[in-house]
Amino acid sequence: MSDTRQRQLANTALAGPYRLPPGREAELVDAAQALGWPVTCHRPADAANTSAWLTALGQALGLPAHFGANFDALYDCLTDPELLGEPGRLLILGNVAPLGEAVDILIAVLQAASDAWRDQGRALWALLDAPDLELDPLPGA
Repeated sequence: MSDTRQRQLANTALAGPYRLPPGREAELVDAAQALGWPVTCHRPADAANTSAWLTALGQALGLPAHFGANFDALYDCLTDPELLGEPGRLLILGNVAPLGEAVDILIAVLQAASDAWRDQGRALWALLDAPDLELDPLPGA
């Protein structure tokens, strides 16, 4: 199954934001790591609002101190090859409740960033650990 997942993750045409399938996280992390990609798991337990959630995400991604903890800044950092220039990356994001309705903005930013990566021949996968979220499940899950 790992080879299948590696091929799936390497397929830039499919990369983007999806709902994380239950019980598949370890398999996906292993596949991304086998490809030599960084994996960021972000489930902040103490983020009270969108700004705190984004600040914690910036820290988890190792973004520079000047990261503005807003969606425009997140897009700018995610698409800056100087900051995140690897050929692929897997993000696993959870505890999105503090985002409220702004979770839709997060998904749009992740989709736009994935599209930008695809244009460069790279793959950015963002899997949201939020079973109740209106989001397509990971293909082939």
